[in-house]
Amino acid sequence: MKWRQWQAEPVSRVADILQIPAFLCRQTDLLEAAARTGKVVMIKKGQFASAEVMGGAVAKLQVVGGSTAIVCERGNSFGYGDLVVDFRNLDRLRAATNALIAFDASHSAQQPPSSLTESSVSSGSSEDALLLARAAVAVGIDALFLEVHDNPKQAPVERCTQLQVDKLEDLLSELISVARATGRLLSDP
Repeated sequence: MKWRQWQAEPVSRVADILQIPAFLCRQTDLLEAAARTGKVVMIKKGQFASAEVMGGAVAKLQVVGGSTAIVCERGNSFGYGDLVVDFRNLDRLRAATNALIAFDASHSAQQPPSSLTESSVSSGSSEDALLLARAAVAVGIDALFLEVHDNPKQAPVERCTQLQVDKLEDLLSELISVARATGRLLSDP
């Protein structure tokens, strides 16, 4: 078996959703193995991938097993140290994939390590993650992906974009209000 496709079946025994990493979003054998499990498959969109490319990735799932697909937007890289989110792409992804659309606010707010710093650790801003989450909800998404921690400064990874877990309930209430105000809330939670 190639790549990591052998991992799909054992992971499916303990997980409700299988996540395909962004850098492997076009990897046919991995997508097919995930689809064969019958589980929901969330494909993180690579920073290099267009909506049409993601349509091809979802088609690979459907050919094999017809798994429910979620495509997760996380921004595009334009080479100047930031991921840039084009919110028009949320609708474009929906049209190109006919899948559920998620938005990864935490990773969209990341900044890769810079050659100007001595750090090899990504940086970013949890405040930017909040801003991006609000905008994505206003445009219309089916799911929101957030990384939270009880003490973000002590989180093992991505400390700068982690949200404080004790503030999550207030954030979700705010996001529900945004969804209601924009007519994007499908049902009351």
